[in-house]
Amino acid sequence: MEPTLAFLLRQTNPDIHLVIVANTPPECTLPDDPRLEVVLVDFARSASTPGRPSLVGIEKDKGAKLAAGTSILTRRGASHVMFVDSDDYIHRDIAAFAAERPGHPGWYFDSGYFHIRGERKVTTVTHEYHQRNGTSHVMRTDLLSVPAYLDLALDREAMLDAAGRDKTTQIMGRHWPVVDYFRSIGHPLEPYPYPAAIWEIGTGENCTAVVAASGTKEPIEGRISEDFGLPVPSRATAARATTSVFLTRVRRHLRPDS
Repeated sequence: MEPTLAFLLRQTNPDIHLVIVANTPPECTLPDDPRLEVVLVDFARSASTPGRPSLVGIEKDKGAKLAAGTSILTRRGASHVMFVDSDDYIHRDIAAFAAERPGHPGWYFDSGYFHIRGERKVTTVTHEYHQRNGTSHVMRTDLLSVPAYLDLALDREAMLDAAGRDKTTQIMGRHWPVVDYFRSIGHPLEPYPYPAAIWEIGTGENCTAVVAASGTKEPIEGRISEDFGLPVPSRATAARATTSVFLTRVRRHLRPDS
């Protein structure tokens, strides 16, 4: 979270406001910046099997938290809102791009990048990036129709009801229906003109890591690091990451069907 926050606050247009919504205070050291606000909510733990969280529970929890954050940004008069996952990086010009088009319904990221933590290159995703990653939409705030003064002391279920349960779980708790939703209300989002987000994958122990290991590569050093703030790993770190991905692929190849 720390590198993501640090670079978010270095957008080329400084007129931004960041809201972190969480159950407990973040464990990392947060930047001392008046544009950053932490909101604590008292949401009970979702009723899920230990180690196997319910997808519905995750969507409701995420949707309620994003509704709380959107309410604050609505109150502050934000023209657009973007939901950013804590391990993602976004292009430094996004705020400036949106500020120049205050009445635009918004944009979705049809293209973007994957990055396996530790590697010295990113992988380009040329199509439907927004279907794979949640950090992929810039939306006009008023079109989300979230009340500006939601009671932040509400529990999760009450927050969903106050913000509009169906809409909140559909387009805040999830990311893949967002484009269809805005089209359905007569305000279609447009594709953002260039890749504007990086999804960083930490361990290599999932299917996304295998996807990210194939495709067109671009070095982090230079343009990617400058535009997104993604640090350039050392060569030793990169070698360990490459080995990890290779072993993941071998294990998947040898795994018996069951």
